Amino acid sequence: MKPKIALVYDRANVAYGGAEQVLLTIKQLYPDSVLFSSVYDRKTAKWAENFTVKTTFLQKLPFAKNLHRYLAALMPFAFECLDLSDYDIVISVTSAEAKGVVTRRDQLHLCYLLSPPRYLYHYQNEYLQQNHLLGLPIIHEVAKFALNYLKKWDQIAIFRPDLIIPIAEIVKKRAKKYYQGLELEEVIYPPIDSSLLQYENKDQRTDEKNKEKYFLLVSRLVPYKNIASAILACQKLNLKLVIVGEGPEEEKLRNMSNDLITFQKKLSQEKLANLYQNCQAVLSPGLDDFGIAALEANLFGKPIIINQLSGAAEIIENNKHGIHLPYEEGDLHQKITNNLIESIKKLQKINFDPKQLSKNALKYDTNRFVLNFDNTLQKAYKAKIEGRL
Repeated sequence: MKPKIALVYDRANVAYGGAEQVLLTIKQLYPDSVLFSSVYDRKTAKWAENFTVKTTFLQKLPFAKNLHRYLAALMPFAFECLDLSDYDIVISVTSAEAKGVVTRRDQLHLCYLLSPPRYLYHYQNEYLQQNHLLGLPIIHEVAKFALNYLKKWDQIAIFRPDLIIPIAEIVKKRAKKYYQGLELEEVIYPPIDSSLLQYENKDQRTDEKNKEKYFLLVSRLVPYKNIASAILACQKLNLKLVIVGEGPEEEKLRNMSNDLITFQKKLSQEKLANLYQNCQAVLSPGLDDFGIAALEANLFGKPIIINQLSGAAEIIENNKHGIHLPYEEGDLHQKITNNLIESIKKLQKINFDPKQLSKNALKYDTNRFVLNFDNTLQKAYKAKIEGRL
């Protein structure tokens, strides 16, 4: 009899992105799996419509679907209360609290680690500063107390899974830094959806005269993505930039933009594919755990300027598949902007081979991910049954 599988994800209330692509690929691999999440917003998370979604008690709280950041202190208890007793295998896909679910000794818990929680470690100060309410003295102190509690809980929760697969080497390195004594499996890079190529317009791609000269940025609009630096760099160089995505920084970013900058969101796969195939290059200056847009750019034969500390930079060869953007954790906004300006100038002088770029992306298609992920899971499940794990 096939094992019953539960997928656990931090929160199903965001638009489609790299992590959601992972979930959908796992769903294809294990079609009967059920998705558990702290909260679920049907309108925003349309990618989850083919899942059976089960939520925590937080779903019943007013506005919880959209204001989950204010409920962070309740997340550990919410995930610990999930009843997963009907399942043989639990797969948590997480950058936050989903790994902390409670399982029995005879259940296999495999964690696909997107990152240690950003708001607890390398992004805590920014988290406290991004909302004016958290800046109020009393609320600020309460928030700091809550974050300290969450960090202590997180240090315990990370050891609950039977095995942990990191999304990239940089995530593996980060996890070993923050969690003393933690053992991790070999990295399995996330899948790229090569089916995007079905929307490629061959005539449009080869007709250089009809191409609009613009750079492209595909991302959630959140601070650590460094989108403001991309805007300033393109404005400084008088270059057009199309930004695809949505998030809490949207209004701020729109207010600082001129006519060179265009914002789009909720695009179909076909429209997104057309943007990729007709751009000059893709910008990815954020400190991404991976950054699937880098491989999507290569898929369409486009080079990428990528933060050198992003996970995808590990499989984007500098000056061959794109440009590595110099970056050190803690770099100031102006330095990132200046480095991006220099990287764009450098990129414009290099003749990239579109076929070579596309070939690089296809090495990480869905089939490769499915094979590696399923092999790891099956070996672990067998070891669990035999009492070796």
